[in-house]
Amino acid sequence: MSAGARMRIAYVIPVYPPVPSQPFVVNEMVEVQDAGHEVFLLPLYPAPPSPVRHGTFERFRPAAVFAPALCNARIFWQAVRTAVARPLRVLTTLAGIHRAAGGNFYAQARLLAITPKALAAAGWLRRNGIGRIHAHFANQTADCAAIAGRVADVPFSFTAHAYDIYSRAPRLRNETLGWKLERAAQAFAVSEFAAARLRAATTREASGRVHTAYVGIPMDLFRVAPPPPHDGALRLLAVARLQEKKGLDTLVDACALLRARGVPVVLRVYGDGPCRDALAAQVVRLALEDTVVLGGTVPQEEVAREMRACHVVVLPCRQDRTGDMDGIPTVFMEAMATGRPVVSCPVSGIPELVRDGETGLLVPSDDPATLAAAIERLAADDELRVSLGRQGRTLVERQHDQRRNARRLLEVMGAAPPDAAPAFVPGAASVAARRS
Repeated sequence: MSAGARMRIAYVIPVYPPVPSQPFVVNEMVEVQDAGHEVFLLPLYPAPPSPVRHGTFERFRPAAVFAPALCNARIFWQAVRTAVARPLRVLTTLAGIHRAAGGNFYAQARLLAITPKALAAAGWLRRNGIGRIHAHFANQTADCAAIAGRVADVPFSFTAHAYDIYSRAPRLRNETLGWKLERAAQAFAVSEFAAARLRAATTREASGRVHTAYVGIPMDLFRVAPPPPHDGALRLLAVARLQEKKGLDTLVDACALLRARGVPVVLRVYGDGPCRDALAAQVVRLALEDTVVLGGTVPQEEVAREMRACHVVVLPCRQDRTGDMDGIPTVFMEAMATGRPVVSCPVSGIPELVRDGETGLLVPSDDPATLAAAIERLAADDELRVSLGRQGRTLVERQHDQRRNARRLLEVMGAAPPDAAPAFVPGAASVAARRS
């Protein structure tokens, strides 16, 4: 593939239509599309209807969408045709990846489930002249991309995010990660922390194909805005999937401590997830109904409005009982782009964006008292909030502009001219030198 060549790129994603909780995936594909490439979609599952749709999704015009079903009669027979047409490639690929899955029942079952889709997709890739298959998330989607790409003789790559490489639970553990890393054209990670984890999981030769690809956000949507007047309660905002690793229970406990100290705050939480009922019960138990408001999932445009209306974004992330933890929450990028400071914890790649005392404040996980003290410090110091927000904006402009980051991704893939955009990773010169 020559640099600057226009490509047909197939993206393997979990569901179609894309879920609202993963706007960064569509945002990237929109930028790839706008750079002149044709984007094809290969979803594993159909998504249930959602009332939430981001306005930016309306810009996305995929060239084609493969049937969003794990298997049906048509997919099955397309898989059979591929197996008949390329038996040696199919056998060697499946034998290798199943051997990598080892004795993990869940990993083996996931491979069996996606094999018909992957084999059918191999024929689809060749018929459409697709030059690259790329998966978001390093688990089942990357398994599908790896099988389809290897069978079709199309280079594959993937972007690792969080649970797909961190979780130690047998049902989620990524047993085939090393096999994929050794065979991928490139592997990308959303933080330097995660990239180091990937490099440690593979050979020295394959580790040279691992790159940091920071998530990008639409900078034209998340614009700098002056903070609202601080003439009453400090307005706190959290936007997240309501799950254990987000640490929202710690944040609610911190709000109770702040009330006891006479520090007025109002917290708005937007999102949904398995911890919702427990959080609602905690709010009632602590009599915080006038302090903590639990909202639902909202589109990016509403998140942007809430960013402009708040003073501070808080999300005390932790590593959960399965080993899962965040990459770098997208909401932190959105907050800093708006000029708002962030309070979080030094987990995973978070310190690469939330730099303590520079773009936000970092406190230990699971420590409501220290979290409350950090919020109280910001409540008492308007100048500190403004300074942290200003420096956060500067860092996000350099590190998380989705247009620059998507074009840099294409450059590393060999599909964009080297001067298409400034580097989006530290050590960009060495990354460019390893471009395949």
